[in-house]
Amino acid sequence: MAWRKLRDYLIPFVTIALILTVSFAIIAYGRGYRLDLNKTQLRATGLLSVTSDPIGAQVYVDGKLKTATNTSLNLSPGQYTIRITKEGYLAWEKPVGVMGEVVSRADAFLFPTNPSLSPLTSSGVKEPVLSPDGTKIAYIVPPKQIDGNVNKTGIWVLELAEGPLGRNRDPVQVASVDPNFDVTAATIVWSPDTTELLLTVPSRQARLYRTNRLDSFQDASLTASSLLGEWQDERNGKERQKLAAFKQPIINMATTSAKIISFSPDETKIFYEATASATIPTVINPHLLGTNATPETRTTQPGKLYVYDSREDRNYLLLAKTELPSPTPTPKSPLSSIGNWKLEIGNSTRSVVWLPTNKHLILTLPGKIDVMEYDRTNWITVYSGPFVEGFVAPWPNGSRLVVLTNLNQTASTLPNLYTVNLR
Repeated sequence: MAWRKLRDYLIPFVTIALILTVSFAIIAYGRGYRLDLNKTQLRATGLLSVTSDPIGAQVYVDGKLKTATNTSLNLSPGQYTIRITKEGYLAWEKPVGVMGEVVSRADAFLFPTNPSLSPLTSSGVKEPVLSPDGTKIAYIVPPKQIDGNVNKTGIWVLELAEGPLGRNRDPVQVASVDPNFDVTAATIVWSPDTTELLLTVPSRQARLYRTNRLDSFQDASLTASSLLGEWQDERNGKERQKLAAFKQPIINMATTSAKIISFSPDETKIFYEATASATIPTVINPHLLGTNATPETRTTQPGKLYVYDSREDRNYLLLAKTELPSPTPTPKSPLSSIGNWKLEIGNSTRSVVWLPTNKHLILTLPGKIDVMEYDRTNWITVYSGPFVEGFVAPWPNGSRLVVLTNLNQTASTLPNLYTVNLR
Protein backbone atom coordinates (compact mmCIF):
# COMPACT_ATOMS: atom_id res chain seq x y z
CA MET A 1 0.00 0.00 0.00
CA ALA A 2 2.79 2.43 0.87
CA TRP A 3 4.57 1.77 -2.44
CA ARG A 4 1.34 2.29 -4.37
CA LYS A 5 0.71 5.61 -2.62
CA LEU A 6 4.30 6.68 -3.32
CA ARG A 7 3.95 5.70 -6.97
CA ASP A 8 0.70 7.63 -7.31
CA TYR A 9 2.39 10.61 -5.69
CA LEU A 10 5.53 10.54 -7.89
CA ILE A 11 3.95 9.90 -11.29
CA PRO A 12 2.56 13.46 -11.72
CA PHE A 13 5.91 15.01 -10.76
CA VAL A 14 7.85 12.69 -13.07
CA THR A 15 5.43 13.43 -15.90
CA ILE A 16 5.71 17.20 -15.36
CA ALA A 17 9.51 16.96 -15.14
CA LEU A 18 9.62 14.91 -18.34
CA ILE A 19 7.38 17.40 -20.17
CA LEU A 20 9.54 20.32 -18.98
CA THR A 21 12.74 18.52 -20.02
CA VAL A 22 11.41 17.70 -23.49
CA SER A 23 10.08 21.24 -23.88
CA PHE A 24 13.43 22.69 -22.85
CA ALA A 25 15.20 20.40 -25.32
CA ILE A 26 12.88 21.40 -28.16
CA ILE A 27 13.23 25.11 -27.39
CA ALA A 28 17.02 24.81 -27.07
CA TYR A 29 17.20 22.90 -30.36
CA GLY A 30 15.04 25.48 -32.08
CA ARG A 31 17.27 28.27 -30.80
CA GLY A 32 20.33 26.53 -32.22
CA TYR A 33 21.79 24.68 -29.23
CA ARG A 34 23.45 21.35 -30.01
CA LEU A 35 25.02 18.68 -27.81
CA ASP A 36 28.81 18.63 -28.13
CA LEU A 37 29.68 14.98 -27.46
CA ASN A 38 33.40 15.74 -27.21
CA LYS A 39 32.86 18.21 -24.38
CA THR A 40 29.60 16.68 -23.12
CA GLN A 41 27.90 20.07 -23.04
CA LEU A 42 25.33 22.11 -24.91
CA ARG A 43 26.75 24.75 -27.21
CA ALA A 44 25.00 27.57 -29.05
CA THR A 45 24.97 27.44 -32.85
CA GLY A 46 23.73 29.84 -35.46
CA LEU A 47 21.38 29.17 -38.34
CA LEU A 48 22.59 29.98 -41.86
CA SER A 49 19.84 30.27 -44.45
CA VAL A 50 21.24 29.62 -47.94
CA THR A 51 19.25 30.43 -51.07
CA SER A 52 20.08 30.80 -54.74
CA ASP A 53 18.42 31.96 -57.93
CA PRO A 54 18.18 29.60 -59.74
CA ILE A 55 17.69 26.98 -57.04
CA GLY A 56 19.48 23.65 -56.79
CA ALA A 57 23.02 25.00 -56.46
CA GLN A 58 25.75 23.37 -54.37
CA VAL A 59 26.76 25.00 -51.08
CA TYR A 60 30.38 24.89 -49.89
CA VAL A 61 31.34 26.02 -46.39
CA ASP A 62 35.06 26.77 -46.08
CA GLY A 63 35.67 24.62 -49.17
CA LYS A 64 33.60 21.62 -48.01
CA LEU A 65 30.44 20.60 -49.81
CA LYS A 66 27.58 20.67 -47.30
CA THR A 67 24.21 20.71 -49.02
CA ALA A 68 22.18 22.21 -51.84
CA THR A 69 20.12 25.39 -51.89
CA ASN A 70 17.52 26.29 -50.67
CA THR A 71 18.09 25.13 -47.11
CA SER A 72 19.41 26.03 -43.66
CA LEU A 73 22.58 24.96 -41.87
CA ASN A 74 23.46 24.92 -38.17
CA LEU A 75 26.99 26.25 -37.69
CA SER A 76 29.11 27.15 -34.71
CA PRO A 77 29.61 30.90 -34.21
CA GLY A 78 32.40 32.28 -36.39
CA GLN A 79 33.36 33.56 -39.83
CA TYR A 80 32.87 31.29 -42.85
CA THR A 81 33.51 31.50 -46.56
CA ILE A 82 30.35 30.44 -48.35
CA ARG A 83 30.66 29.40 -51.99
CA ILE A 84 27.62 28.56 -54.13
CA THR A 85 28.05 26.92 -57.52
CA LYS A 86 25.83 25.53 -60.25
CA GLU A 87 26.80 24.07 -63.61
CA GLY A 88 26.45 26.66 -66.37
CA TYR A 89 26.61 29.60 -63.94
CA LEU A 90 29.37 31.77 -62.48
CA ALA A 91 30.25 30.89 -58.89
CA TRP A 92 29.15 33.10 -55.98
CA GLU A 93 31.39 33.50 -52.92
CA LYS A 94 31.18 35.66 -49.83
CA PRO A 95 32.32 35.79 -46.19
CA VAL A 96 29.41 35.28 -43.81
CA GLY A 97 29.40 35.76 -40.05
CA VAL A 98 27.44 33.31 -37.91
CA MET A 99 26.33 34.14 -34.36
CA GLY A 100 24.78 31.88 -31.75
CA GLU A 101 20.96 31.85 -31.75
CA VAL A 102 20.92 34.23 -34.75
CA VAL A 103 19.78 33.56 -38.33
CA SER A 104 22.29 34.72 -40.96
CA ARG A 105 21.69 34.69 -44.71
CA ALA A 106 23.59 33.85 -47.87
CA ASP A 107 21.47 34.76 -50.89
CA ALA A 108 23.13 34.16 -54.26
CA PHE A 109 21.92 35.51 -57.58
CA LEU A 110 23.77 33.39 -60.14
CA PHE A 111 24.63 34.66 -63.60
CA PRO A 112 25.05 32.33 -66.60
CA THR A 113 28.55 31.55 -67.82
CA ASN A 114 27.55 31.96 -71.47
CA PRO A 115 24.52 34.26 -71.78
CA SER A 116 22.65 34.22 -75.08
CA LEU A 117 21.70 37.23 -77.23
CA SER A 118 18.25 37.81 -78.68
CA PRO A 119 17.29 40.62 -81.09
CA LEU A 120 14.72 43.23 -80.11
CA THR A 121 14.89 45.31 -83.31
CA SER A 122 15.97 44.69 -86.90
CA SER A 123 15.51 48.03 -88.66
CA GLY A 124 18.63 49.74 -87.33
CA VAL A 125 18.61 51.97 -84.24
CA LYS A 126 20.08 55.37 -83.46
CA GLU A 127 20.24 57.30 -80.15
CA PRO A 128 18.20 55.01 -77.85
CA VAL A 129 17.05 56.65 -74.60
CA LEU A 130 15.74 54.74 -71.58
CA SER A 131 12.65 56.12 -69.85
CA PRO A 132 13.03 57.40 -66.26
CA ASP A 133 11.18 54.38 -64.84
CA GLY A 134 13.28 51.95 -66.89
CA THR A 135 10.31 50.35 -68.66
CA LYS A 136 10.58 51.81 -72.19
CA ILE A 137 13.19 52.74 -74.78
CA ALA A 138 12.69 55.50 -77.36
CA TYR A 139 14.92 55.42 -80.42
CA ILE A 140 15.36 56.79 -83.94
CA VAL A 141 15.16 54.75 -87.14
CA PRO A 142 17.06 56.80 -89.76
CA PRO A 143 16.06 57.05 -93.43
CA LYS A 144 16.62 54.20 -95.88
CA GLN A 145 16.27 51.57 -93.20
CA ILE A 146 13.76 49.37 -95.03
CA ASP A 147 12.13 46.23 -93.67
CA GLY A 148 10.29 44.54 -96.55
CA ASN A 149 8.14 47.20 -98.25
CA VAL A 150 7.59 49.28 -95.13
CA ASN A 151 9.66 52.38 -94.45
CA LYS A 152 10.16 52.59 -90.68
CA THR A 153 11.90 55.96 -90.57
CA GLY A 154 10.92 57.93 -87.46
CA ILE A 155 10.76 57.74 -83.67
CA TRP A 156 9.80 54.44 -82.05
CA VAL A 157 9.09 53.33 -78.50
CA LEU A 158 9.78 49.80 -77.29
CA GLU A 159 8.17 48.61 -74.06
CA LEU A 160 10.44 46.31 -72.02
CA ALA A 161 7.79 43.72 -71.20
CA GLU A 162 6.77 40.30 -72.39
CA GLY A 163 3.69 40.00 -74.57
CA PRO A 164 1.44 36.97 -75.08
CA LEU A 165 3.20 33.57 -74.95
CA GLY A 166 6.33 35.21 -73.59
CA ARG A 167 7.19 37.08 -76.80
CA ASN A 168 8.64 40.57 -76.71
CA ARG A 169 6.17 43.37 -77.32
CA ASP A 170 6.33 45.01 -80.73
CA PRO A 171 7.71 48.56 -80.84
CA VAL A 172 5.24 51.38 -81.51
CA GLN A 173 5.94 54.25 -83.91
CA VAL A 174 5.45 57.68 -82.34
CA ALA A 175 6.70 60.08 -85.02
CA SER A 176 7.00 59.59 -88.79
CA VAL A 177 8.87 61.48 -91.52
CA ASP A 178 7.95 65.16 -91.72
CA PRO A 179 9.58 67.58 -94.23
CA ASN A 180 9.07 70.43 -91.76
CA PHE A 181 10.68 68.66 -88.79
CA ASP A 182 13.61 66.25 -89.12
CA VAL A 183 12.81 63.70 -86.42
CA THR A 184 15.87 61.64 -87.37
CA ALA A 185 18.13 64.47 -86.14
CA ALA A 186 16.19 65.05 -82.94
CA THR A 187 17.37 64.84 -79.35
CA ILE A 188 14.92 62.76 -77.30
CA VAL A 189 13.94 63.60 -73.72
CA TRP A 190 11.36 61.60 -71.74
CA SER A 191 8.76 63.24 -69.53
CA PRO A 192 8.95 62.10 -65.88
CA ASP A 193 5.72 60.10 -66.22
CA THR A 194 6.98 58.47 -69.49
CA THR A 195 3.82 59.46 -71.41
CA GLU A 196 5.49 62.14 -73.58
CA LEU A 197 8.66 62.73 -75.59
CA LEU A 198 10.18 66.13 -76.20
CA LEU A 199 12.01 66.18 -79.54
CA THR A 200 14.43 69.04 -80.19
CA VAL A 201 16.21 69.51 -83.55
CA PRO A 202 19.30 71.62 -84.38
CA SER A 203 17.08 74.33 -85.94
CA ARG A 204 15.80 74.96 -82.38
CA GLN A 205 12.38 73.64 -83.23
CA ALA A 206 10.78 71.41 -80.61
CA ARG A 207 7.74 69.15 -80.54
CA LEU A 208 6.03 67.35 -77.69
CA TYR A 209 4.82 63.91 -78.78
CA ARG A 210 2.42 61.55 -77.05
CA THR A 211 3.80 58.02 -76.82
CA ASN A 212 0.48 56.24 -77.35
CA ARG A 213 -0.44 57.66 -80.78
CA LEU A 214 1.38 58.20 -84.09
CA ASP A 215 2.20 61.84 -84.88
CA SER A 216 0.17 63.19 -81.96
CA PHE A 217 2.17 66.29 -81.04
CA GLN A 218 2.10 69.96 -80.18
CA ASP A 219 4.62 72.65 -81.11
CA ALA A 220 6.92 73.28 -78.12
CA SER A 221 9.51 75.50 -79.80
CA LEU A 222 8.75 78.44 -77.48
CA THR A 223 8.10 76.42 -74.33
CA ALA A 224 10.77 73.69 -74.51
CA SER A 225 13.17 75.40 -72.11
CA SER A 226 10.55 76.03 -69.43
CA LEU A 227 9.11 72.54 -69.92
CA LEU A 228 12.53 70.96 -69.36
CA GLY A 229 12.89 73.04 -66.22
CA GLU A 230 9.53 71.83 -64.92
CA TRP A 231 10.44 68.23 -65.65
CA GLN A 232 13.77 68.61 -63.87
CA ASP A 233 12.03 70.18 -60.86
CA GLU A 234 9.64 67.23 -60.81
CA ARG A 235 12.54 64.78 -60.87
CA ASN A 236 14.31 66.70 -58.13
CA GLY A 237 11.12 66.60 -56.04
CA LYS A 238 10.90 62.83 -56.42
CA GLU A 239 14.55 62.49 -55.39
CA ARG A 240 13.89 64.59 -52.28
CA GLN A 241 10.92 62.37 -51.41
CA LYS A 242 13.11 59.28 -51.65
CA LEU A 243 15.81 60.87 -49.49
CA ALA A 244 13.22 61.95 -46.89
CA ALA A 245 12.67 58.28 -46.00
CA PHE A 246 16.23 58.09 -44.59
CA LYS A 247 17.35 59.11 -41.10
CA GLN A 248 18.19 62.79 -40.65
CA PRO A 249 21.97 62.29 -40.15
CA ILE A 250 22.11 60.47 -43.49
CA ILE A 251 20.07 63.21 -45.15
CA ASN A 252 22.55 65.77 -43.79
CA MET A 253 25.49 63.77 -45.15
CA ALA A 254 23.86 63.28 -48.56
CA THR A 255 23.13 66.98 -48.96
CA THR A 256 26.40 68.44 -47.66
CA SER A 257 29.23 66.07 -48.57
CA ALA A 258 27.87 63.80 -51.30
CA LYS A 259 26.33 63.79 -54.77
CA ILE A 260 23.57 61.22 -55.11
CA ILE A 261 23.89 59.27 -58.35
CA SER A 262 20.87 57.01 -57.91
CA PHE A 263 18.67 55.13 -55.46
CA SER A 264 18.21 51.38 -55.62
CA PRO A 265 14.88 50.34 -57.19
CA ASP A 266 13.41 49.59 -53.73
CA GLU A 267 14.72 52.99 -52.52
CA THR A 268 16.56 51.54 -49.50
CA LYS A 269 20.11 52.15 -50.78
CA ILE A 270 21.91 55.24 -52.04
CA PHE A 271 24.65 55.06 -54.66
CA TYR A 272 26.63 58.28 -54.31
CA GLU A 273 29.90 60.07 -54.95
CA ALA A 274 31.61 61.68 -51.98
CA THR A 275 32.30 65.36 -52.64
CA ALA A 276 34.05 66.01 -49.30
CA SER A 277 35.60 63.97 -46.52
CA ALA A 278 33.00 62.92 -43.97
CA THR A 279 32.20 60.32 -41.32
CA ILE A 280 28.91 58.48 -41.69
CA PRO A 281 27.11 58.72 -38.33
CA THR A 282 25.67 55.60 -36.74
CA VAL A 283 21.88 55.66 -36.86
CA ILE A 284 21.14 52.08 -35.74
CA ASN A 285 22.78 51.40 -32.39
CA PRO A 286 23.43 48.65 -31.47
CA HIS A 287 23.89 47.19 -34.93
CA LEU A 288 21.41 44.58 -36.09
CA LEU A 289 22.36 40.92 -35.67
CA GLY A 290 22.92 38.65 -38.64
CA THR A 291 23.75 41.50 -41.02
CA ASN A 292 26.14 41.62 -43.97
CA ALA A 293 29.61 40.54 -42.84
CA THR A 294 31.45 42.48 -45.54
CA PRO A 295 33.63 45.17 -43.88
CA GLU A 296 32.13 48.62 -44.25
CA THR A 297 33.68 52.08 -44.57
CA ARG A 298 32.24 54.87 -42.42
CA THR A 299 34.74 57.53 -43.52
CA THR A 300 34.32 58.81 -47.07
CA GLN A 301 36.84 60.48 -49.37
CA PRO A 302 36.11 62.83 -52.28
CA GLY A 303 36.11 61.26 -55.73
CA LYS A 304 35.18 57.80 -54.48
CA LEU A 305 31.86 56.02 -54.96
CA TYR A 306 29.90 54.44 -52.12
CA VAL A 307 26.63 52.67 -51.40
CA TYR A 308 24.74 53.29 -48.17
CA ASP A 309 22.27 50.60 -47.04
CA SER A 310 19.56 52.07 -44.80
CA ARG A 311 18.13 48.72 -43.69
CA GLU A 312 21.37 47.68 -42.02
CA ASP A 313 22.94 51.15 -41.57
CA ARG A 314 26.09 50.10 -43.39
CA ASN A 315 28.22 52.03 -45.86
CA TYR A 316 30.43 50.35 -48.47
CA LEU A 317 33.22 51.66 -50.65
CA LEU A 318 32.24 50.60 -54.15
CA LEU A 319 35.11 51.94 -56.25
CA ALA A 320 37.14 54.98 -57.20
CA LYS A 321 36.19 56.89 -60.32
CA THR A 322 39.65 56.08 -61.70
CA GLU A 323 38.56 52.43 -61.92
CA LEU A 324 36.04 53.45 -64.59
CA PRO A 325 38.04 54.48 -67.66
CA SER A 326 36.45 57.19 -69.76
CA PRO A 327 34.67 56.06 -72.91
CA THR A 328 35.36 57.79 -76.18
CA PRO A 329 33.47 61.08 -75.93
CA THR A 330 30.72 61.64 -78.46
CA PRO A 331 29.24 65.10 -79.08
CA LYS A 332 25.66 65.24 -77.79
CA SER A 333 23.24 67.83 -76.61
CA PRO A 334 23.12 68.08 -72.80
CA LEU A 335 19.38 67.46 -73.11
CA SER A 336 20.02 63.81 -73.96
CA SER A 337 21.43 63.10 -70.50
CA ILE A 338 18.31 64.23 -68.65
CA GLY A 339 16.57 61.29 -67.02
CA ASN A 340 19.45 58.85 -67.58
CA TRP A 341 21.61 57.39 -64.82
CA LYS A 342 25.11 58.34 -65.89
CA LEU A 343 28.32 58.96 -63.99
CA GLU A 344 30.56 61.77 -65.20
CA ILE A 345 34.15 60.66 -65.83
CA GLY A 346 36.22 63.57 -67.06
CA ASN A 347 34.47 65.00 -70.11
CA SER A 348 32.53 61.80 -70.77
CA THR A 349 30.01 59.59 -69.05
CA ARG A 350 30.17 55.98 -67.90
CA SER A 351 27.01 54.04 -67.22
CA VAL A 352 26.61 52.62 -63.70
CA VAL A 353 23.04 51.49 -63.05
CA TRP A 354 21.14 49.32 -60.62
CA LEU A 355 19.95 45.86 -61.57
CA PRO A 356 16.35 45.38 -60.35
CA THR A 357 17.53 42.74 -57.86
CA ASN A 358 18.24 45.76 -55.57
CA LYS A 359 21.59 44.10 -54.75
CA HIS A 360 23.62 44.57 -57.92
CA LEU A 361 25.11 47.39 -59.98
CA ILE A 362 25.87 47.15 -63.70
CA LEU A 363 29.13 48.68 -64.93
CA THR A 364 29.92 49.30 -68.60
CA LEU A 365 33.65 48.93 -69.18
CA PRO A 366 35.68 48.79 -72.40
CA GLY A 367 34.54 45.70 -74.31
CA LYS A 368 32.58 44.17 -71.45
CA ILE A 369 29.70 44.54 -69.01
CA ASP A 370 30.36 43.76 -65.36
CA VAL A 371 28.02 43.23 -62.42
CA MET A 372 28.91 43.56 -58.75
CA GLU A 373 26.99 43.40 -55.49
CA TYR A 374 26.45 46.72 -53.73
CA ASP A 375 29.20 45.91 -51.20
CA ARG A 376 31.73 45.31 -54.01
CA THR A 377 31.70 41.53 -53.61
CA ASN A 378 31.15 39.10 -56.50
CA TRP A 379 32.45 41.46 -59.18
CA ILE A 380 32.04 39.42 -62.37
CA THR A 381 31.84 39.89 -66.14
CA VAL A 382 28.42 38.90 -67.50
CA TYR A 383 29.01 39.90 -71.13
CA SER A 384 32.16 40.29 -73.18
CA GLY A 385 31.53 41.16 -76.79
CA PRO A 386 30.70 43.97 -79.18
CA PHE A 387 28.34 46.69 -77.97
CA VAL A 388 27.98 50.45 -78.05
CA GLU A 389 29.26 51.62 -74.67
CA GLY A 390 26.88 54.54 -74.37
CA PHE A 391 23.80 52.36 -73.85
CA VAL A 392 23.16 49.45 -71.47
CA ALA A 393 19.81 49.03 -69.73
CA PRO A 394 18.42 46.37 -67.37
CA TRP A 395 15.15 44.61 -68.14
CA PRO A 396 12.58 45.65 -65.48
CA ASN A 397 12.51 42.20 -63.85
CA GLY A 398 16.30 41.78 -63.92
CA SER A 399 16.21 38.78 -66.27
CA ARG A 400 18.06 40.48 -69.13
CA LEU A 401 20.24 43.38 -70.16
CA VAL A 402 19.50 45.47 -73.24
CA VAL A 403 22.53 46.44 -75.33
CA LEU A 404 23.09 48.23 -78.61
CA THR A 405 25.28 46.26 -81.00
CA ASN A 406 25.82 45.31 -84.63
CA LEU A 407 26.48 41.61 -85.10
CA ASN A 408 26.55 41.78 -88.91
CA GLN A 409 28.14 44.96 -90.24
CA THR A 410 28.04 43.68 -93.83
CA ALA A 411 24.22 43.79 -93.74
CA SER A 412 23.81 47.14 -91.96
CA THR A 413 25.92 50.03 -90.80
CA LEU A 414 23.59 50.67 -87.88
CA PRO A 415 23.38 48.65 -84.65
CA ASN A 416 20.21 47.13 -83.21
CA LEU A 417 18.89 46.48 -79.72
CA TYR A 418 19.60 43.03 -78.32
CA THR A 419 18.97 41.39 -74.98
CA VAL A 420 21.72 39.64 -73.04
CA ASN A 421 19.70 36.91 -71.38
CA LEU A 422 20.61 36.35 -67.75
CA ARG A 423 17.92 33.74 -67.14
